[in-house]
Amino acid sequence: MSVRQQLEILVKLQAIDADIQEIHRMLGSVKEKTDKLDSELEAQESILATDENTIDELKRTYRSLESNVNSNVPKIEKSKGRLSSVKTNKEYQSLLKEIEDLTLINSELEDQMLACLEQMEMVETRIKDNAKQVSAFKLQVDQDKDAIRQEAEKGREKLEKLEKEWRRVFDTVEPDFMTKFDRVRKQVGNYTIARVVKAVCEGCNTNIPPQMFNELQRCEELLFCPHCQRIIYTE
Repeated sequence: MSVRQQLEILVKLQAIDADIQEIHRMLGSVKEKTDKLDSELEAQESILATDENTIDELKRTYRSLESNVNSNVPKIEKSKGRLSSVKTNKEYQSLLKEIEDLTLINSELEDQMLACLEQMEMVETRIKDNAKQVSAFKLQVDQDKDAIRQEAEKGREKLEKLEKEWRRVFDTVEPDFMTKFDRVRKQVGNYTIARVVKAVCEGCNTNIPPQMFNELQRCEELLFCPHCQRIIYTE
């Protein structure tokens, strides 16, 4: 097998390697993608839960205010009932003041109850809107996660085929060429073979010497870029 034929095999092997690495990166990002979706959903659910807790707190506050109002009502009625039986003006004025104070307290409490109801209405409206959004977002998250799982499954199937293809192509490479290929790959990474166009190595974008370019075009032996050390070839 000629040097050019061996180079063509190595170029193909490198292309398969690149596809395999891309699938590995995709599979490696699956958990990160699904975790991100879960995190976004949890954030929306947390906002909803906070509003629901706010409603519970407002209801407790309202019941407490209502209880205070209700406890003051019989006190007011009792004081009013005593007005007709008091014997002195001082006692009469004291009862009037007591009734006035309790009435004022209840009025303030009722204002607070009204404000509480208005706030509850506002939060309940927000909860209703947020609940719809969370429900729709959860559906979208489930669909996105399902799409990610399907993509990963297809990736694993493709990976299995590529690995078989890689082994098939690998078996056609002469041992000496494979040894040099592996040595360069350890030095420069997966992009081991670089094309040379117009005497410029595409691996490092550097001109190679004219004499080497002439030798490269003859393709009689394996040559290496003097700058990046990659295996080089021309088409």
